[in-house]
Amino acid sequence: MNAARRVGVLVAHELRLARRDPTAILVLVVFPVIMMAFLKPVFRPALVETGHAHANGAEQVVPGQAAMAAFFLVSMVTFAFFAEHGWATWDRLRASAATPREIVLGKSLPFLGVGLVQFAVVLGTGVAFFGLDVRGDVVALVPLLTAFVASLVVLGVAVTALCRTAQQANAFGYSGMVVFGAIGGAFVPFALLPAWARTVAPVTPTYWVMRGLRAVILDGRGLAAVVTPTLVLVGMAALFAGVALRRLRFDDKKVGWA
Repeated sequence: MNAARRVGVLVAHELRLARRDPTAILVLVVFPVIMMAFLKPVFRPALVETGHAHANGAEQVVPGQAAMAAFFLVSMVTFAFFAEHGWATWDRLRASAATPREIVLGKSLPFLGVGLVQFAVVLGTGVAFFGLDVRGDVVALVPLLTAFVASLVVLGVAVTALCRTAQQANAFGYSGMVVFGAIGGAFVPFALLPAWARTVAPVTPTYWVMRGLRAVILDGRGLAAVVTPTLVLVGMAALFAGVALRRLRFDDKKVGWA
């Protein structure tokens, strides 16, 4: 069995496990759509006040809720690793023909696809039911969202490397969803954040994806507007990958969950 085949087997296994757990669908899709229905009217005055007279509120709440929910991918990636420890199958996986690199790829790659599908579904729902008007080039969203989702997936691997217990990893995933979402301008328009939050926001992946989304959706811009956010997100993914490569040890004893 070659490397691609081994990675493919692991990817298929992770996708089967993900399909059996309704939590992912609830957090990634259902909850954002519910929040969109409640919060859309709130954001229209805020967007109009910041110079977007054409806005109806969906331009903030739809991409914002999608970006916040996407942070759950960090927890999904960590669960994929820690569950093996909880099920006492990690050593058996290590003893298989798959190399450490193949195991990491096989366990993390599925969530890149999951994240991209989540954005497509949530943004599509926004267009179909909440009046979201993407004024710019939709194609520009592809590299931006791919880089954002990749940064979250690699961050999940880095968190796995740094945490000893599943509870620690899970706490980071959920707190990061709220904190990064709020500071990054996903929960409320960036212009309305306090000065200290606007100062620290660029350290979060959420800030950069929201910057690109605003440029395309609100300002009607194209690929040129997402080049910088995309490159920064790629750089963040590389930084997280460096942490993961330095700290991930396959013989570490982890406390997982069943």
